[in-house]
Amino acid sequence: MLLDRRQDVELRDAVSSLRQMLSVAKDASTAYQDTLKTACELTHSPYGFIAKREIIEGSLELRVSHLYCDTPEVLAIEATMYLPFPPQLKLKLCNGAQLISLQNLATLQGYFDGLDRLEQMIAIPISDAHSIHGVLFLANAESAYHTSISKRLWPLITNCICIARIIDQRKNNVSQITPLDSSTPNELYYLFEGVCPLCVITVDNQLNIIRINPRAEAIFGYRQNQAVGLPISTLLPERFINEHHTQTFAYNPLAAPQHTSSPMAGRSYNGTTINFDVNKLQYVHNGKRHHILIMRDTTEIEMARTQHEEEVERFRILADLAPVGILQTNSDWSGIYANDRWCEIAGRSMIDTLELGWLSAIHPDHFHDVIEPLRTAICEGKEFKRECLFLKPNNEQTWVELHARPQISSKGDITGFIATILDCTFRHEAEDKLRELAEHDPLTGLANRAMFQHRLEHGLSRTHRHGSLALLCLDLDGFKNVNDTLGHDCGDNLLIEVAKRLTRCVREEDTVARVGGDEFMILIEGLKDAQVAAEVSEKILTSLEPPCSINHQEVFISTSIGITFATKGDKNDSKSLMKQADMALYRAKHEGRNNFQYYSPDLERASQERLYLGNSLHHALQRTEFQVYYQFKCSLTTHEITGFEAVLRWEHPRRGQLQPDQFIPILDESGLIVPVSRWLTHTSFVQHAKWKARGLIAQDAKIAVNVSPRLLRDPYFIRGLGNSIQDARIDPTSVIIEITETALLEHSAQTTDALKELKKIGVAISLDDFGTGFSSLTHLKRYPIDQIKIDRSFVHNVLANSGDKAIVKAVIVLAKSLKLTVVAEGVEDRATLEYLASLNCDEYQGFYLNKPQPAEEIEKLLLSGLQLGPSQTNNSSE
Repeated sequence: MLLDRRQDVELRDAVSSLRQMLSVAKDASTAYQDTLKTACELTHSPYGFIAKREIIEGSLELRVSHLYCDTPEVLAIEATMYLPFPPQLKLKLCNGAQLISLQNLATLQGYFDGLDRLEQMIAIPISDAHSIHGVLFLANAESAYHTSISKRLWPLITNCICIARIIDQRKNNVSQITPLDSSTPNELYYLFEGVCPLCVITVDNQLNIIRINPRAEAIFGYRQNQAVGLPISTLLPERFINEHHTQTFAYNPLAAPQHTSSPMAGRSYNGTTINFDVNKLQYVHNGKRHHILIMRDTTEIEMARTQHEEEVERFRILADLAPVGILQTNSDWSGIYANDRWCEIAGRSMIDTLELGWLSAIHPDHFHDVIEPLRTAICEGKEFKRECLFLKPNNEQTWVELHARPQISSKGDITGFIATILDCTFRHEAEDKLRELAEHDPLTGLANRAMFQHRLEHGLSRTHRHGSLALLCLDLDGFKNVNDTLGHDCGDNLLIEVAKRLTRCVREEDTVARVGGDEFMILIEGLKDAQVAAEVSEKILTSLEPPCSINHQEVFISTSIGITFATKGDKNDSKSLMKQADMALYRAKHEGRNNFQYYSPDLERASQERLYLGNSLHHALQRTEFQVYYQFKCSLTTHEITGFEAVLRWEHPRRGQLQPDQFIPILDESGLIVPVSRWLTHTSFVQHAKWKARGLIAQDAKIAVNVSPRLLRDPYFIRGLGNSIQDARIDPTSVIIEITETALLEHSAQTTDALKELKKIGVAISLDDFGTGFSSLTHLKRYPIDQIKIDRSFVHNVLANSGDKAIVKAVIVLAKSLKLTVVAEGVEDRATLEYLASLNCDEYQGFYLNKPQPAEEIEKLLLSGLQLGPSQTNNSSE
């Protein structure tokens, strides 16, 4: 902020008063005390102190050396008062003006006994060039401090340092200065040199530097003791050899004294180029010619000039490219500039627009309503903004937004104004459309997410008066298939029909919203009974059962519904409530779709658990937390080991070993199943090859691995599997790929092609968990299946359950008729084994043989000569 004239006078008087004390001051402490008092008076600060900079045992300390208070009896200086600030803060205080935080003010409050409460404080370094003498602290001014105050106090602080230096020099040279000769020319020159805002450099007859002032130290980055003795070319590099001797400082007795400056380029300590205007003075000392250079840094001036020219050019280009019309007038309101867009909107040429022609574009009906308020605003120095009509010469009307701001000179005079116009003819129509879009879904006409959330928040605020509310979150089952099969137009028509049916299932005061692609939400307020939410959900499920006629084609659709409630006293907000409903929706989809589920805290815990495990899975492979376990597969006729099934286990660092059903679905959803499966196949194939090479298993023994449906759609799966087989050096016919029927439900061309490619390379395909919900004989006919595995749920109670017995028998008969091998899973006792043998089942696996075990344990069993036969006892406890 600029200082007013009164403050400038105060500062000049203060500096003059400080200089006058030079003749009477006996020590530098007086200069610092007077400077502190003057600074407090200039800033209206009732408190202030100076802390001298000291280095004690390598640590920076700030010792309070001078105090000022408008009630001096309150404060006193102790012998050693060191400020209790941390080292980092002390360093900051010495490097630049800082506002003291409230926390540090509280620390100082107890430091000064008897001091009133500290409200605010600023710290200003007392420094010259690179030398830090101390820090000036000012406190409790009536107006707020700002760091820019340091710029105002700079002359005062500079004079203080200069005077203190002169006083110290005087004390060291008392014999050379008499009491009557208190202001020698040298002292006056040193005083001038110290406070001069220009660089002053003294050069001897050899053009070596013999003195530089503080301003030169600050600009060039050299201290005086570093610069003295250096050639002047160090600071002012020569453009050619001996330029300074032959031209810059060449003596010409016939030349008139130089009163004008000449431009020169300097170089700072760090190599930065600095532009100067230089005045050169010559004088003779001890019979030798010396030079004084008085240099003004013009780098900022040149930068400002260049920046100004760039800004003018930038304004001209931007004005021409701007999408708004721009007009500039003088103090008489005569147009002196208009861009092309203004002429285009006004429908007038540049000639017709300049001077007072721009006024004719304002519609006569709006002229007085615009001009008078515009004149008032500009005269008062205020901004003007209003919509009005412009009338083109062809009588075409255009609504514009007129925006004007006065131009004010540095003297405060209004020199004209700059105005812009923006065509807003269609704004009102656009605002209506935007308002509709902001609150409603454009396709179905239902409330959108923003509007629904607003109503939900309003409903939550009324639960204490109007009772509970229910929130239903719906997602259409199989909607993606409709979009992909029939197209997005049919999908849109289906959404419109669903919206109509949902609206008929609720009351008029209830809110139905479409919040996503095929996601809807329903808000039911004023619930007296939670059963109402279930009744509405049942009604919705029933209403969606009849097919929808879309483009003369019947389309069947269902929905999954998640339900949550908010009752009186609940602290849930709208976002958390919508999150709960979404969790319940996820459970409904997981439970088979076309149903509704309620939110419970268990759902949230399960969701958090899934998130935690999902995050952990991203690092499990690289941290070698996965393990491969193996389970024997045995022939029911020969009782010999026919191979192994490789299963994945996860040794979680905190949860311990996790079963596949705890993490495989998460792996599949996240896509991590692809790299993990590649690792599993590679590891198990290599291990299988080792056992064969050592003769621990038969050469025709096979290794089976489970494959996710996602992998069958991976274009690199077959290549990766082939690489794993090749790396392990095993025969492809030794490999069995186990898939579930869910992988075959989509009838995907990618899945079909993948299975055919597997058959081409010789890999056998096994249909795992056969008979558990999605069994279809067409799968056995359509796909190249080699083997069927009867699920353990049928085998476990096959002797006790007649239904399981019939299913197992039918599957074996069916497989035999199709020339497929049959493997029974989950065999745990000898009786079950004998029954399966009577049905001509080919192979079996289960705890009767062994639990899935790591390779080391399997190898021990193989080395011990594991014998399998009718006399084997149950070893499920192993």
